[in-house]
Amino acid sequence: MKHKGRNVVWSVGMDKCLIEALAVQAKNGNKIDKCFNEQAYTAACVAVNARFNRNLNNQKVINRLKTIKKRYKVMKDILSRDGFWWNSTTKTIDCDSDELWKRYIAVHPDAKAFKGKQIEMYEELRIVCGDNKQAPARFNKVKTESDHHLNDSFSFPLPSSEDHSDTDGTESYTGPDEYLHEESPPPPPTNPLRQPPIKRPRSSDPFQEAMLEIASSIRRLADAVDQSKTLINTEELLEAVMEIDGLEEAKQMYAFEYLNGDPVKARAFMAYNRRMRKLFLFRQFWWWK
Repeated sequence: MKHKGRNVVWSVGMDKCLIEALAVQAKNGNKIDKCFNEQAYTAACVAVNARFNRNLNNQKVINRLKTIKKRYKVMKDILSRDGFWWNSTTKTIDCDSDELWKRYIAVHPDAKAFKGKQIEMYEELRIVCGDNKQAPARFNKVKTESDHHLNDSFSFPLPSSEDHSDTDGTESYTGPDEYLHEESPPPPPTNPLRQPPIKRPRSSDPFQEAMLEIASSIRRLADAVDQSKTLINTEELLEAVMEIDGLEEAKQMYAFEYLNGDPVKARAFMAYNRRMRKLFLFRQFWWWK
């Protein structure tokens, strides 16, 4: 499985595993009124994750099922038209003539993916996407002739390079054909439990660690510089205030407390010479005059 943005790319094997798992859940009564319940989605999710070592959630399974149902509907529409039929021997959709195929594809471009393509998962797809709630043939010993009826013969098309859903955030794998013949996974457990995400340890990168340490040191240095700008030596400040002529003790205390509480004015005061410091204070405390 590959990731492309937020989309999840599904291999053919993953699709087969999902369809078969949902078919089993339908057999177990977890499909009601054409919809699966939460237990069914959880079981299918666990089956795919366990088989392919993935970390999908139920929503990814629901989204993928939307894409599968869209393909199922396209195939169902094809087989409902005159001149098209299901070939159970070759597992393909056959047609009276190539000209009929061309005319149909011209009006329904999505049907192109089914022309001449072998289609698998016949029984399971009918159960997952259709109204049939019975288990597929591999889970039932009895298989009637009605299973081969034209209108019921729908199965899962192998993904092509054009398979993509614009609405559910899933894509189909477009790699080598070896995935097309992957064996189906064993049926998932009846009452599966949610599996917590697998945490994989991150490999240590000495260069990255060194850069982080440098960044941390720079941050500490910047904080120290910022802090130093607000710090005033109280002893030097008090001494500078007391050196000003003509200030009685009460005014000296008042000036010191005022400047000590305002680092900006205190730094300006300390930058002046003795005469300018006196002017500075009398400008701040004009009522002293």
